[in-house]
Amino acid sequence: MKKAAVINDLSGIGRCSLTVALTLLNTLQVQACPLPTAILSNQTGFDSFSFLDFTPYMGQFFQHWKAIGYSFDSIYSGFLGSKEQIKIVLEFIQLFKEDKTLVLIDPVMGDNGELYSIYDEAYPTHMKELVAKADIITPNITEFSLLTGYDLAWGINQEKIKSYAKELAKLGPKQIVITGVCDEAHPERLMNIGLDFNKASYFIKEVAYNGKSYSGTGDIFASVLCGYLTHGYSLEEAVDIASTFISQAITYTSDFNLSTKEGIMYEPFLKELSIK
Repeated sequence: MKKAAVINDLSGIGRCSLTVALTLLNTLQVQACPLPTAILSNQTGFDSFSFLDFTPYMGQFFQHWKAIGYSFDSIYSGFLGSKEQIKIVLEFIQLFKEDKTLVLIDPVMGDNGELYSIYDEAYPTHMKELVAKADIITPNITEFSLLTGYDLAWGINQEKIKSYAKELAKLGPKQIVITGVCDEAHPERLMNIGLDFNKASYFIKEVAYNGKSYSGTGDIFASVLCGYLTHGYSLEEAVDIASTFISQAITYTSDFNLSTKEGIMYEPFLKELSIK
């Protein structure tokens, strides 16, 4: 069976990070091996939460993996809490990446046009060091801006997006998916914009948008993408499946009086995910 090392936080409540990654990758016949960055009672969108920083233990954790002879078909990292954790993930990639190992980096840094308050202004520069080691990255439009200097005041300018993405790809990642993009001219829909510089392809997958921002949808998208890419699906195929899966789950969730902090009710749709 394929194996993926998944580096992310573990939030007990909130349908995000490792909670969804383990479920989705295992459903997609990929053994998900978690490396926690932090352990939380619930995701940080709630008013309060308990928090255990796992940074001091991460190196010891994966050195044991190496000692017992484990290797991985893919390496997938999500939320990282500090520059120190970026350095740890870089060490992990150096230790475990082989010629055919897929490296997917979800460069979680911000949203709604702003860098998250837990990071200083230099954090995107450090994140670019990690992005340089990736085969594929999945930033939202804010994170794409932080990585490239793309001016959000331009709106969704596709030619500029292509140009800035091409420069970013020169660092290393030849596949880029910009997730959850909303065009003000069409607020009823979201776009996932895919660029595959291995094939010189550019594509957009549009889905309906109900105007609500649910916790963990980026984690779900990256996890489904990682699963299908690990099995050799094309980027466009994987983006199409992930986008449709999340759209179905959001439509279903909107029928319930559920806080967006709880994430989306994706569990009934796991049966829709399969590997051919």
